[in-house]
Amino acid sequence: MTEKKSVTFRCDADLLEAIDKLGRERYPAKTPHGCDRSKILMEVLRLNIGALSDGSVILREPAKIRQHLSDNLDERIAEIIERKTQPLLSEIANIKASQASAIAQLRAELGELAA
Repeated sequence: MTEKKSVTFRCDADLLEAIDKLGRERYPAKTPHGCDRSKILMEVLRLNIGALSDGSVILREPAKIRQHLSDNLDERIAEIIERKTQPLLSEIANIKASQASAIAQLRAELGELAA
């Protein structure tokens, strides 16, 4: 295991809120801000160092982070599917309601004709 060192820095409140929001989604914890900031910051730093270096700097990802991501994968996929399909389901419900109304109106008109 590599030696761990502490880093302290200041950031804007909106950036810290974004970090905490992402942290609450990926690494919820019973802390005043609702997440494990160390874990989310490590993930953000690792991914961005790799992206900003155009792949020339490769950092090995700790097993714990990989495990956490795979644990939440099913949940995250379900949330994405629900978010993408919700507008379609709403539209289908509106169409069904419109069809039911049209059928009721036709039945009423047919009933008047039969009378």
